[in-house]
Amino acid sequence: MLSENENRVKELIESGLTGNDKEEALLYHFSVGRKLKAVELFYNSTIASTPKFSTTATLSTSNSAPPPGQELIDATSLIDDISAYIDAFFMIARSDLDSFAHELRSLYQFSGRAGNLYFENALDQLLSNHSSCSLNLYFTSSNVRNQDWFKELNGYRRACAHESIIPFRPSLDFDVASGRWLEPILKLPDIPGSYPLVYSHKDFYQTGQSIKEGLSAFIISSYDNVLTDILNNRTKIVSP
Repeated sequence: MLSENENRVKELIESGLTGNDKEEALLYHFSVGRKLKAVELFYNSTIASTPKFSTTATLSTSNSAPPPGQELIDATSLIDDISAYIDAFFMIARSDLDSFAHELRSLYQFSGRAGNLYFENALDQLLSNHSSCSLNLYFTSSNVRNQDWFKELNGYRRACAHESIIPFRPSLDFDVASGRWLEPILKLPDIPGSYPLVYSHKDFYQTGQSIKEGLSAFIISSYDNVLTDILNNRTKIVSP
């Protein structure tokens, strides 16, 4: 969910822009919100698709069958679904930032054609052309390029967009001390695209949660600052 300030920005776009600027800004504004929902959808779909095993089952010393629920039905299809959800999560999350960049181009005066604009370009354009605006001050102070969630997102998105699917590893561990099976996790490569792949401490649940929370907080705070710039007449919109 985006903030009330995001809705206020939308209202000001509708009332304060005309022509192509208005059409483009509304399209990209809608895209940012829709893609943010899709990020949540693909994350939840991954979690829902992961088999849930009985964590109360104890280890058997006989040659009996595994604990209830360990048998996977149509495992190949299941892995294919989870893989598709994970790749879609990273692709859409990164795409959301590019949609936001296009919205900023419609609101602020940027140079260059729309097709050449990506999120990092928007950061540079804002710094070059609107260095004292509230949004640029927020971008600078937050140092988004060096935030962990952003670096993680860029790495995994680059790998699945330009190299291969993200080769996750399902893992089901047994806690010897308690005699219980732990909930399964989906291990991610520590550095995607760096071979041989190493799986030591990253999993999709925690990494994905960090990315979607970081992305959502960043977008919400950005709209707060966009609204400030609109009200201070620092954008193409003439505030009422």
